[in-house]
Amino acid sequence: MAMQAKLGAVIYTRVSEGRQTENYSLDTQERACREFAARAGYTVVKVFTERGESAKTADRTQLQAMLRFVSENAQLLSAVIAYKIDRFTRNSTDYGNLSMQLKKYDVHLQWATETYDDSPSGRFHETTMAAIAQLDNEVRAERSRSGMVAAVKAGRFVWPAPIGYVNGPKNGPSLVPDTQPTVDLVRKAWTLVASGVPPYEARAQLVNEGLCNRQGDAPSAHTFRPMLKNELYIGYINSFGMRVKGDFPPLVDAELFYTVQRLLGQPRGPVARPYESAHPDFPLRGTVLCPRCGQPVTASWSRGNGGRYGYYRCIRCSRIAFRKEAVESAFIDHLDRIGLKPSLISRLGKAIEVNLGEHARSSQQAVRQLETRLEEQRDRKKRIVEKALKGVLPDDIVPQLLQDTDREIQGLEAQKRNGMESQAVDLDITNAGLALLDRMGSMWKGSSVAMQKRLQRFVFPDGTRFDGERFGTTVLPTCLQLGRNLVAPKGRLVRPTGFEPVIYGSGGHHLIQLGHGRTHRL
Repeated sequence: MAMQAKLGAVIYTRVSEGRQTENYSLDTQERACREFAARAGYTVVKVFTERGESAKTADRTQLQAMLRFVSENAQLLSAVIAYKIDRFTRNSTDYGNLSMQLKKYDVHLQWATETYDDSPSGRFHETTMAAIAQLDNEVRAERSRSGMVAAVKAGRFVWPAPIGYVNGPKNGPSLVPDTQPTVDLVRKAWTLVASGVPPYEARAQLVNEGLCNRQGDAPSAHTFRPMLKNELYIGYINSFGMRVKGDFPPLVDAELFYTVQRLLGQPRGPVARPYESAHPDFPLRGTVLCPRCGQPVTASWSRGNGGRYGYYRCIRCSRIAFRKEAVESAFIDHLDRIGLKPSLISRLGKAIEVNLGEHARSSQQAVRQLETRLEEQRDRKKRIVEKALKGVLPDDIVPQLLQDTDREIQGLEAQKRNGMESQAVDLDITNAGLALLDRMGSMWKGSSVAMQKRLQRFVFPDGTRFDGERFGTTVLPTCLQLGRNLVAPKGRLVRPTGFEPVIYGSGGHHLIQLGHGRTHRL
């Protein structure tokens, strides 16, 4: 293209997402810029069009491409033409830096709808308008944030609905459940994980059954685990440093949700057994294991033949279901059979006392470390908000950064709750339980459901299998087996690192597992 030197110009146009109104449309901007170029005698060499990127930062795709083009073709260019200042930048510092950068190449900023003469007052007016554009942007951002904070305080969810929900009407709940098939699949995620299914297997099963988001895509492995930790599904919003009860119905039972949190907070390795919160109807839920797959059974009531019947069921093995009365009666008999003799209880109590002391110190240290990590994440969240208000971070990434940080905080808080709960087993309760280990069946039958759950956790830390008639004894209840083998040849206590299952060695010897791969032969 033949042209006179230094009469070339490039055009820069920009719209933010949701701002493509008639006055600010890309076509309107480009047409006005071309008309200005024609009147001023410039030849338009190239047009750079920015779609959906904020002017609060200079780190924009097309803006940076334009700057590179100017640096490579400075001998041909005289001007960069934009519709008006706030289409080019909404940050006064960026305006000054960009203006100086272009002047290095003897290229000047020109505005199609605004006129500033090249005098001290004209330059002052132009700089002032850049500052006003920044002020306007910051005021609108603060109003938007204030509005969002106020809405969240009122229990309204102000972001796109997560899977399982849809955004509600303006005058109704902020979220409403999606279609029933989708809701059922979403709820099933927690049920599967609570039953011992690893999250990746649960996701694969649900996707195979048709779980997808509103765009028709399957939830990714990266988003599935955070979904399981999101308290939104039990009706709470965690954002802007607040935890608020939402104005929408929960999709997941809180007891089931926190059972899953305890499982997700445990280290990788052998599948840990879930111990759900006390339920008066089914105290053995989470303790009884399926005889086929070894997973903890769940429980529920069923109606039929004019009555209401309780069943313990395996969610994996469809034909495994035991009547509530039969399971609990057999469990009482099992406890009576495995009780300790009184002579062994005192010695076992001493070993437990030392063990609990070590466990408490370890738990306290872990809780302190979690508190430190929580404080770091809360500080990170504050910095994200501050940078967003100052325009350092683009609008389009701030919600995701805040959501990721909130999820991390929720996960750490769940781990902290688990750690603090593990410290709640005090020595008085343990000694009281030991004193009754010779009559455990009658003691369990007459106890509150909370005490029943404590006794089950104490005697069967890894659960116990039930075949429909009897409870298995292949892996003996750990504390009782340790009690029977607690005395070493010279009468000293053999204290294992933790209560772990007995492993039978060759020749009939008992190997007590001491933790970290060590064993002790009795």
